[in-house]
Amino acid sequence: METFLLVYVLLVGLIFGSFLNVLIYRIPLKLTVVKGRSFCPNCNHNLNWLDLFPVFSFLFLSGKCRYCRTPISPRYPFVELLNTLCYMGAYLVFGIHISTLVYCVVCSCLIVLSLIDLDEGLIPDRFHFIIGACGILMTVVTKDLPIVDRAIGLVAISIPMLLIAVLVGGMGMGDVKLLAVCGFLLGWKLILFAFLAASISAAIYAVIMMIKKAAHRKSEIPFGPFISLGVIVAAFFGNNIINAYLNILFSM
Repeated sequence: METFLLVYVLLVGLIFGSFLNVLIYRIPLKLTVVKGRSFCPNCNHNLNWLDLFPVFSFLFLSGKCRYCRTPISPRYPFVELLNTLCYMGAYLVFGIHISTLVYCVVCSCLIVLSLIDLDEGLIPDRFHFIIGACGILMTVVTKDLPIVDRAIGLVAISIPMLLIAVLVGGMGMGDVKLLAVCGFLLGWKLILFAFLAASISAAIYAVIMMIKKAAHRKSEIPFGPFISLGVIVAAFFGNNIINAYLNILFSM
């Protein structure tokens, strides 16, 4: 039964991962995502079912469009595999529980908004609404956190970042809203952990880019992907990491 469920989650992750690629491409272009056949963005040829198997079609086609032979971006299988990994992680952490469904939805939203932020420098508001709705669902159904913890999480990072954005700049409103809804979802402890993880990973990335001379001190780096990374790590491992740290701290 366990093997069957893992395979099921894997397949669902791949299928929805393929749909995420559609969202990443179409949302910035304001194209509909609910109808219309998939097509090659280079030659506009409609794709048939043989071209749409997640990951496998990319491998079988040697990473090229069947019709115009233009190379297919490796981002497509990457998104599919990343989404699958997140779904399997949610299942392994939360088991058969409403939290698994919620965090699968949240992870998919975070993947899409991260890549749109990387491409366009913006985070569409629809993802804030979806993640916020997931937080409300968790509040009503699971009651895993006191509402006070969620309320504090809503403002613990977002309000200071809002003040910084207004007074100094350097952070977009999309990032502020993302921190707010993720804070409500996770609660104050985990959103603090998520923000710390996001800041560290962003700093490491910035240093690497400067070493490679692909960026300089004043370069703008989209923060959405790093917030997303921090939120996923916090949701899956945050409590264990915090507890392990406190145990080490108090055992000294």
